Amino acid sequence: MENGFRSILHLSYRDYRVVPEELRDCPDAIDEIYLKENLIRHLPDWFCVDMAHLRFLCLAGNVIDTLPSAIGRLECLETLDLSGNSLQHLPNTVGKLGRLVKLLLNGNLLLQLPAELGHLKRLEVLEARKNRLTTVPIQLANCTALQDLLLDDNPGLVSIPTRLFNLPALCFVSAERCNLYQLPFSINTTSLLFVRLFANNQCLTHCPLPLERFAQPDYDALEEKMRRIRNPPCYRHIRCQPVPYLLNLPLELVRLHGGSTVESQHQQPRCLLDQALNACSRAFRFEFGEDGLEKLQLPQHLAVRLLTGSVARCSSSPCDRQIFTEAVLVLVKRREYARNFLLSALFCSQLCAVRWYRYSCDTYEELLWTPSPP
Repeated sequence: MENGFRSILHLSYRDYRVVPEELRDCPDAIDEIYLKENLIRHLPDWFCVDMAHLRFLCLAGNVIDTLPSAIGRLECLETLDLSGNSLQHLPNTVGKLGRLVKLLLNGNLLLQLPAELGHLKRLEVLEARKNRLTTVPIQLANCTALQDLLLDDNPGLVSIPTRLFNLPALCFVSAERCNLYQLPFSINTTSLLFVRLFANNQCLTHCPLPLERFAQPDYDALEEKMRRIRNPPCYRHIRCQPVPYLLNLPLELVRLHGGSTVESQHQQPRCLLDQALNACSRAFRFEFGEDGLEKLQLPQHLAVRLLTGSVARCSSSPCDRQIFTEAVLVLVKRREYARNFLLSALFCSQLCAVRWYRYSCDTYEELLWTPSPP
């Protein structure tokens, strides 16, 4: 780039079946290459070596089904657009693109994303709409610059790791028309501005209180909603009186306590495991990562829980304690909303639940719930 101008090469809409060899003779001054809407099936290794200076590469609208491991050689790349291809997986070497800011993967056949994406510390935008994703790697929580996460139209996607909703720069999350069973109980309220999770996610049984401001009241007829609800065994199930279907809650919540409107002198003790996880989490702040946790030689069940993060934070604002395995659950509805639009809140103790409800009872009506028999 000279005098503020970028050198751009447009080779789109030319029916190329292979990447043209003439690119080998391109000067290093070329910053951007557009090869969109051709018939290219693969990206040759030589391209990743000779074009290592590229900052922008658009390969959208081709028929690429695999990428070479040499893709990691494009170390100057800031934007990579692979939308509208036939990719079923990404090579792990994508994690070597240390300057990557924007990664566009919409409209492929991806079944999963590589955990190595967590190495992309500058990544701000990740779009993976219209794929076949079933999971989102927890390692994406290490992408501390991530601002936009777009995962719409992945019908096999049932959950998104809670830690992703607590990224410090996250502004926009969208996962509509998926098959989400559960939403996070903890979000970054400082930066998160737009959340689209509710349209056509037909198995959602309730809305966690931190996401209420992004939700739409559910006025569907109960008969219709019951046909859509699913209760997979990998979730904890409870029953709430106003609705005839079971509610899905994280299986990690080994113990759930109820009751918030009546103050009690008896406070349920927090289990030793929950206290240990809280202490470890505060001490390490996930700075060690997966490899570091192994070096610390923690028991496997502790290391896994620290890596995946807490289920929630206490909904009582002065407290904000992390919750891993044990919580007080409160189900409420806004007094002006339909009774089948349920809101859920988790608290670390009965005291916090009472404190919260004391200041919220004019807005919310508490609903009774009971554990579902196994």
